[in-house]
Amino acid sequence: MPQPEMMAIGDSLYNGVRSLTITRDLAKWSVPAQVANALNIPFVLPDYARNVVVDMERWLRMFPDIPAIAKDVADNVNFWLSQPHSSAGASEFDNIAIASTTFDDMTSRTWRTAQAEIDALVAQYGDRIGSLGRQLGDLFFAFNTRFLLNPAADPAAPAETSLQIVARRKPKRLLVSIGSNNGLWSMCFDAVDGGFGPTDLAQLKAFVTALRGLPPEVEHIYVNALALPSTVSNLMPIPDYSENNKPAPGAYFANYENRFGFAYGALTGAEVAQLDARVGQINAMIATEASVDRRIHVVPLDRLLKDYDRKHSSAASVVVPSDGKTLSNVMTEAAPWPFPHFRSGGLQGLDGMHPTMVGYALAAGKVLEAIQQFEGIAAPVPNTDAAYSADSLLQSVPRPWDIVLWAWRDIRRARAHPGTPQPEGLQESATEAFMDAIQFKKD
Repeated sequence: MPQPEMMAIGDSLYNGVRSLTITRDLAKWSVPAQVANALNIPFVLPDYARNVVVDMERWLRMFPDIPAIAKDVADNVNFWLSQPHSSAGASEFDNIAIASTTFDDMTSRTWRTAQAEIDALVAQYGDRIGSLGRQLGDLFFAFNTRFLLNPAADPAAPAETSLQIVARRKPKRLLVSIGSNNGLWSMCFDAVDGGFGPTDLAQLKAFVTALRGLPPEVEHIYVNALALPSTVSNLMPIPDYSENNKPAPGAYFANYENRFGFAYGALTGAEVAQLDARVGQINAMIATEASVDRRIHVVPLDRLLKDYDRKHSSAASVVVPSDGKTLSNVMTEAAPWPFPHFRSGGLQGLDGMHPTMVGYALAAGKVLEAIQQFEGIAAPVPNTDAAYSADSLLQSVPRPWDIVLWAWRDIRRARAHPGTPQPEGLQESATEAFMDAIQFKKD
C-alpha cells in the first residue's frame, strides 16, 4: 500500500466527539479531517454506520420519553455487537484516534483487547447488556476501539496498537492528541483536584519515547498541548456572573463547579489556579521530552481557549459573519427566545468538554499554523462560518437542554450536600435514566 500522507492518533479531541457523541458526520469535522481538507490530501475517515452507543443531542430532543431512548440504546448496542465493518470497505482508517484513550493505551490497546472487554461485558450482563446503565461507557470505548483499529471486522487481523499501526504504515505526517484522559477530564468534567500523578507522568515519558522510535519515514509528528482547566467550558464560576462581573486580569473567580457531569464537584479559585499550573507543567514536560527528536512539534492548543477565554476576561470572541452570533468558551446554553439558537457558549458542546464544529475548526487552524511553521506548507484556515452553518447543535439547541442542565446540576448538588432543596418540575427518575444512557467514560 502507498505511504499515507497523514494519520492521526489519540483521544476524543481528534476522534471528533461532540456532546459525548461520535457519528460519521462528526468525524468529518474532526481536527484531522479539517486539516486534511485544507491540505487537499487523501485521508480515510471512520465511516460509522450509526453513532457509537451514545447520542446525547438526539436523546435530548426525545426527552423525557425514556422508553424511546432506552429502545434506541438497545438497538444501538445490538448493532455494534454484530461487529459491523466499514460501509465503504475500508481495511484501514487514517484517523484512528479513539475517545477515552490514555497515554498507556497507545502502546497497549488493540482491537482484540477491546473484543475481550465486549465479551466480558456480554458475559456479565447477558440480556441486560443494552439496558440503561454504567456498562454503556465501557461499551462505547470497546466498540469504538474495535471499529477504528479493525474496520474490516477481520477476525484474522493482527492485534496492533495505534502506534504499531503507525509504525507499519509510515505516514509522512502524524497528528497526535493525547493526555486529557490522564487528568484533564477529571479536573474539568468532575471538578476534582487530581490527575497527572507519577503513573501518568511515567506513561507520558514512555509514550513520547515510543513516538521517537517511529520509523524515519514519519517525517513530522505534531503533538497537542493540553488546554488549561480554567478555560474549559464545564468549569463555571458559582454564582455564575462570568458575563458581567469578571475577575481582575490574571485572577480567578472565588469558586467553580462542574456545570455538567455525573457527580457534583466544586473547586476554589486557588485550586483551579493550581490545576492550571500543573497542566502548564505537563505541557512543558511534553515539550522537553519531544525536543529530543526534531520531528516532534508541539501545537500550542492551550493558547486557543486562552485566547478566547471570555469567562475570565474580555478576550477575543468568535463572531459568525452570517448572523452576527458571538461564540465563546462559557457553557453552552439555549436562548429562551427565539428558539432554537443558543444564548451563550458555542465553542464546546453540551458536555462542556468537547468542541463544536467551530471549536474544531479553530483547533485545525492551530495545527495548520504549525505545519506551515515546520514544513513551509501554507493552507487556507478552516472557515468558521461554514463550520457554524454545518453544526446542527449550534443551529438548533435541543429545547430541553437548559432544563436538564440546571435540574441535573441541582440534583447532583443536593446529593453532594444533603439538605439542599431538590429541583421542582422535572422528574428526577427521568433525568437519572437519561444520565445513565449517556455514560461516556469508564468508571
